[in-house]
Amino acid sequence: MCKQIIKLFLITSLAFCADLSPIDIIKKSVKRLDGINMTFNADIKYQSSSTEPINYNLNYSSYWPIIDSLLYYNYISFNSPIDYKGVDIWFEYKNDSISVKKRLPVNNEIIDVKNNNENSNILSLFNFIDLFEEIKEKSFSLKNKKINNIDVYQIAAFNPKFKKKSIKLYIDKNNYNLYRVEWSDKRGSIVKKLLFSDWEETNNISFALKIVFEDFKNQNKITSILNSLNFKNIDEKKINKIKSGFDVK
Repeated sequence: MCKQIIKLFLITSLAFCADLSPIDIIKKSVKRLDGINMTFNADIKYQSSSTEPINYNLNYSSYWPIIDSLLYYNYISFNSPIDYKGVDIWFEYKNDSISVKKRLPVNNEIIDVKNNNENSNILSLFNFIDLFEEIKEKSFSLKNKKINNIDVYQIAAFNPKFKKKSIKLYIDKNNYNLYRVEWSDKRGSIVKKLLFSDWEETNNISFALKIVFEDFKNQNKITSILNSLNFKNIDEKKINKIKSGFDVK
């Protein structure tokens, strides 16, 4: 299930510049939170045509030791459901490499896990690294659109041989909020959709508190509600916890 959560999170960007290329606009949006420490709680509901709904609750933290560096940490601690309670996952991003550690409460041992491990993929709910890697080598088109009377860029990333098979991003022209991502197949039909709503400004950072991901082909839906957002300085005790998975030899 967690692999289905892989495409979620929210981010906005900085000042508007009319001369930016499509890839530069996307970079400004998806890298908006680089260098910013944060913590929040997430309630996640997973719905599928083949299983009963599952509710997850977790705490998320991100820590950058040095602003503008290529080293940072992410940490997730599960509170529910019962078979996830007490599971901790740590991520260390260093240059272009990613290291992942996991602790299971049954023995408290911290082990290395592969990046594509089912539990580790849940972190992609709060990062757009995979999305950016998916589109950065593609061709782009840029159009002007409106969403709820807001002027946005519609940027389509595609292979020139299959133009209808694309990834479309809808980004606010003024503040670079990312409102929507759509994945289309070779016929141009939308097969997956990611929506951001319930925007709130905290510490001068615009943030979507509700994220909905729908996979129409596999008939599943993931709704994430964020709360208790904190973009202030993280205390030493919390920093030690975020890094603790990599302090174990």
